Amino acid sequence: MAIARTARVVATERTEATCVVELETAEPLGFIGGQYIIVDSGLVLPSGKAAKRAYSILTSDADQRRFRLAVKQIPNGLVSGFMHQLAPGASLAFSGPWGKLGPVADAATTDAANTEGAAGTAIAAHDAGTTLVLATDTGISAALGLVQAARMRALLPATVLIWLQVDGERFLPEAVVRAHIPAGCGAIRFAALPPIGHPERVPYVRALVAEEMARTPGGVARGFISGDGAVNYAVLDDLVAAGIPATRDSVESFFNMPKKSA
Repeated sequence: MAIARTARVVATERTEATCVVELETAEPLGFIGGQYIIVDSGLVLPSGKAAKRAYSILTSDADQRRFRLAVKQIPNGLVSGFMHQLAPGASLAFSGPWGKLGPVADAATTDAANTEGAAGTAIAAHDAGTTLVLATDTGISAALGLVQAARMRALLPATVLIWLQVDGERFLPEAVVRAHIPAGCGAIRFAALPPIGHPERVPYVRALVAEEMARTPGGVARGFISGDGAVNYAVLDDLVAAGIPATRDSVESFFNMPKKSA
């Protein structure tokens, strides 16, 4: 059962259709970069269910008491509308952190740098190979949390971060995204892709990933994908087919979630 927690709104910043909310908790959150929380707006959906939504933590897990969420305004979206109306000083109910997106290492490589619990597990520097971090649309928020994670530090020099969004969409300004990417990240690529639901969207991303794997010296050793579930699982299949260790924990779907029986 999820334990209810609260955070105080410290600041808000709006950029076109997105509101970045900075929150502060009384106790360390205990999150690992790449995870998310589930916000409880206190409102009720027409179905009678509580209006809750998951938001990835945008910031580094080096700070366990202050963190940021990027919330896109969804037309007629009950929770996104609620989040956009928050003001400094307000209290926000949530549960979490949740999610397993990110690399896993054995206990021998545990990162002790974060003394407030949480930082996750570091990957040994000798763990060779390129790390592919692919984000579509709003999935960039999870990708940014991941590349800032303590457990990603040794992998960053050989990490390729790719963000694909529909031309004209402005979830987060490029400058804001780049400001959250650690300086040591090996390569950063931004590009456009077909709209959500377009028949060429999934083939386009699969072709792009295939090109990336083909031109990467030594090959891709691991991949993490966030955003469009239809894209995520198609690319996951390709990674597995290429012999790259990848599981359902290697993806974080924001929409187009596959059925649980899949």
